[in-house]
Amino acid sequence: MSPEKAFRGIGWATTALLVVASLVFARAGSTYRFAFLFLVPLLWGVYLLRQQLALRPVNYALFASFLLFHDLGVFGFYRKHFFGLQFDVYVHFYFGFVAGLIVLHAFRVRCSWSGWWLVVSVGLFILGIGAVHELVECGTTIVLGKEKGMLKLDPNDPYDTQKDLLNNLLGALLASAVGRRSVESGHDGERPLTPTFSPEGEREKMQAPRPPR
Repeated sequence: MSPEKAFRGIGWATTALLVVASLVFARAGSTYRFAFLFLVPLLWGVYLLRQQLALRPVNYALFASFLLFHDLGVFGFYRKHFFGLQFDVYVHFYFGFVAGLIVLHAFRVRCSWSGWWLVVSVGLFILGIGAVHELVECGTTIVLGKEKGMLKLDPNDPYDTQKDLLNNLLGALLASAVGRRSVESGHDGERPLTPTFSPEGEREKMQAPRPPR
C-alpha cells in the first residue's frame, strides 16, 4: 500500500469511529456528544500538514489512536481511575508521547536539529501546544459553565492544569528518548533534508592540497 493510501485509510477509518462514538454512544447532554466536530478537523488538519511535518503513516496512525483514546470520554472514562491514576493522566501523557514523536521527527528532518537542543525544543513545543489546549478548556468552562465546560473545577484537585502540562512534558521526554534510540540503532530510516554544517569537513577542505595549475 502506498503512503498516500495509508494516510487516507487511517483518516477515513478514524473519522467513522469518532462520528459513531459521538452520535451513538454519547448520552444526551454529554460534553462528548459532539466531540467529533472538534476532533475530525484536527485529524484532517494534521493530514493536510503531512508534507510540512515530514509525517509518516505510522506516526499519523499513532495520532489517530490518541484522538480515539481521548474520545473514550463518551463512556465516562474521565471519571474513572486505572491503577490508582485518573484516566486524564494517561491521556495527557499519551498526547505528549505521540505529539513528541511527530515534532521530534519534523525538527530532525526539516531543521536538521539534534542533540540536547532537539530535546529541549520538542519539550517546549509540546508544552506550548498543551498550554493552548488548557486555555481552550478554561474558555469553554467560562462560556458554557462548569457542568458543560471542558475544565472541571474540583476543590480537591486545584492543580489539574499543572498536572496536565507535566504529563504532556513527560510524554514528550519519553518520545525524545525513543526517537533518539531509534536513530542511533539505524531503525529510523530517514535522513535530514537539509545539509548539516560539519566543522571537521570544512577543516579537511581547507587542508586538502590544491591541484597543480
